[in-house]
Amino acid sequence: MRVPQHYPSNDHLRRAARRRLPRFAYDYVDGGTGPEVGLRRNREALDAVTLVPRYVTDREPVVMSVDLFGRSYTRPFGIAPMGLAGLMCPQAELHFARAAGRTGFPGVLATACTVEIEDFGRSADGMGWFQLSPPQDEEVNDDLLRRATDSGCSVAVVTVDAPTRGWRPRDMYNDLAVPPRLTARNIMRAAVRPGWSLATVSSGMPRFRTLGRYAPGRGMFDIAAYVTEQIGNPVSRERLQRIRDCWDGELVIKGIMHPADAEAAIAMGYTGILVSNHGGRQLDASPAPVEVLPEILRAAGDRAVVMVDSGFSSGLDIIKAYALGARFVFCGRVFMWGVSALGRRGPDHVVSMLTDEVTLAMTQIGCSRIADLDSSWLGETAPGPRPR
Repeated sequence: MRVPQHYPSNDHLRRAARRRLPRFAYDYVDGGTGPEVGLRRNREALDAVTLVPRYVTDREPVVMSVDLFGRSYTRPFGIAPMGLAGLMCPQAELHFARAAGRTGFPGVLATACTVEIEDFGRSADGMGWFQLSPPQDEEVNDDLLRRATDSGCSVAVVTVDAPTRGWRPRDMYNDLAVPPRLTARNIMRAAVRPGWSLATVSSGMPRFRTLGRYAPGRGMFDIAAYVTEQIGNPVSRERLQRIRDCWDGELVIKGIMHPADAEAAIAMGYTGILVSNHGGRQLDASPAPVEVLPEILRAAGDRAVVMVDSGFSSGLDIIKAYALGARFVFCGRVFMWGVSALGRRGPDHVVSMLTDEVTLAMTQIGCSRIADLDSSWLGETAPGPRPR
């Protein structure tokens, strides 16, 4: 295998992942909903943001540490929650957790994960957060939060932007399922990816382990059916308030795209807002998060920590978000490409790559501290309020 230095960008990792993963696994990560207009809009909106450099300035070493919820993190980015990560690489979520723990930044475990939350918490070494897709069963909901607390997860992230299953034509065409269906087409696709096939067979087919213990049956298909039944449903205000009442720590609401929703979440006591369109995987007509970020920042003021995800895949993307006012950035697909292409070494490589890119971009524009980035660094193409 080539050494990681041969993969200097998200695009290089993505191409390597495409060569290693079977089609149904690659498309699951790469794809969006519908004709994928929203997926492209995320990228185009970020590309349209420009930064105005200042070259006549005193140069100091770049400082990229960030204070968040009263805690200091070494990097201005974290690992977003991603379901089904074990389909790309066995124990992918544990590789994410170890990278977060070693480096000192947050890694978020998805409810639809393929590892136990307790193993994730130990591996994250205090850097773990837990993303809750509220299940239908309130007792399961409460037990998941208890397990997150006991596992050392300091922040809970409640996802509200998946009120139903996304219409994902690529996954439908590929007949994607967990465990993968052994159709002739899928067997053929796996056969031409021997590295992935050997690793998957050796470790066992991926299954939903954290949620799986609550399923009435122990078989893989029983567990998959139970997960499908329990998550991916609308989350009521009553449920959101109940979650707030039973979680003692910092609580983030994920999937906010309108200032009225931000206001409502803050009124319930949520201390963080994650502006997100689910990576372009739910509503194809959704605006890009950076397009609505200024409005949500104005609505939240200093009452909540406003963060952002969906489409951020480079250090330059990350500092654009900070210049727009975000307090933190979560990256998803780039970490999934890293673990898909390089296995357990992948997340550490992505951390190193993003760190170098942030340092280079900050040096290029003449800003030495992430905390000093604000709208004064933006060019005239920066997004502003949308007409109502």
